[in-house]
Amino acid sequence: MPFGSLWARGTSYPGYVAFDEVGFTQYASSGVLLEGDVGARLGRNYNLFLLWERAQLGDGRAEANDHGGQRGADSDFWALGIRGSSDADRVGLLIEIAIGYRRLRALWADGTELQFTNAPFEARFGVGADIRLNPLFAISPLATFGVGSFGTIRRVHPDGTTSAETGPLDEPAGHGWFTLSLGGHFDLAGSTK
Repeated sequence: MPFGSLWARGTSYPGYVAFDEVGFTQYASSGVLLEGDVGARLGRNYNLFLLWERAQLGDGRAEANDHGGQRGADSDFWALGIRGSSDADRVGLLIEIAIGYRRLRALWADGTELQFTNAPFEARFGVGADIRLNPLFAISPLATFGVGSFGTIRRVHPDGTTSAETGPLDEPAGHGWFTLSLGGHFDLAGSTK
């Protein structure tokens, strides 16, 4: 569930510049995501992992009649994370922190794309449960909250040419994500309690 703003459009007036934020929902709406993680244990209760999150998002509200209509959006998030469990062998409180890079694309029927990139240090914080079902497998219901800001926004035309979507007075703005997920965690070494 995306929220917040993608950028702020600047308009010059005598003596000042006014900013009008462009909301995330103008170009994408809630959708589904899949995530894959690979990591290693640091002690029994901590994991260090690499993640890739792929979100398939719905249409936004902007430019609905342009370019043959919008046909959704997608986002990728690559990150390094650490997670800790208060009880990795039964049922424990799970805390997760990840820092990485995100990109977003809004797509139209004629092949036009709006690409949002240059978002290093995107951060995600999660809280959930670590439920051990057997020595090799646990499930993890998790709620996460993420924040970040895109530094580059460009339009890619159907012929492959690009143009900047933002002008010299425009500024980056902060966006966020909220997710609810259910993960399966395979532990190759099994329980060590």
